[in-house]
Amino acid sequence: MKRKITIEETRSIEKHEDFILKISSDPLLCDPHYAFDKDNLYGASKREDEHIYAVYDGDEVKGLFVWLISQEEHYTEMIVGLVEEKEAFSGMLEYLESNYSGYKLDFVINPQNKVMINILKEKEAEFEPEQQWMRHIGSLPTVSAECVQLLSDKWEEQYCKLHQTDLYWTADRVLAARDRFRILLAIKDDQVIGYLDVTCGNEKNEPYDLYVKPEYACQGYEATLIKKAVEMNNPKQMWVLVDVDEKAETELYESVGFEKVSGLNSVYATYSC
Repeated sequence: MKRKITIEETRSIEKHEDFILKISSDPLLCDPHYAFDKDNLYGASKREDEHIYAVYDGDEVKGLFVWLISQEEHYTEMIVGLVEEKEAFSGMLEYLESNYSGYKLDFVINPQNKVMINILKEKEAEFEPEQQWMRHIGSLPTVSAECVQLLSDKWEEQYCKLHQTDLYWTADRVLAARDRFRILLAIKDDQVIGYLDVTCGNEKNEPYDLYVKPEYACQGYEATLIKKAVEMNNPKQMWVLVDVDEKAETELYESVGFEKVSGLNSVYATYSC
């Protein structure tokens, strides 16, 4: 007999604390976003466009999810996914596919979570390389950051033209979310030659998009942008997500005082329903 899986949207998760603790304590099932910042789950009810869903088998909870759902963009992102059984994860995806047909679905998942990975492979999801978290531990290089400025009206047009376009957080979206991002620019000869979009306002903030024009790459501008971001972020924490196999990127962040954090690795996956 096929199990009866039901999905309910909720604004309260207090009754699921035992389930949350059980899943988040298992290294094979824990969610990277929840491990990074529990507010990704507990603060979801306060944020626009974020929805909390509980998955039940009868009266027993089998899954708890936070999804960012943008109807305007036809885009859905799993902010938190706590689940231990494939039927619960499949049921959650079937619910999204039924209610948000044609949407792009994005996932950041634990690379050891075979429940999620195997089902996403069945759906022919695209996977990116494994990533790892690094955190700043307090030391900074003594290089000058005089070339770095905050975004102002003077530089906005140049920033938009330079910005990478193959990301969800394009220049337009970042500018529309100035309460979530701080935008730092590298300036040379009155020209914007690089930028760093970095989150702000959280206890843990992170560089989201770092870019320097190829002709100025590896000349210290990347490190200078990061240094300024860390200084402006103090006394809050600064973390960054880097590809496990990207040695140059890892060495860049190590050069400005970041260290690797074990147990928080993740994999990005996506498919369209």
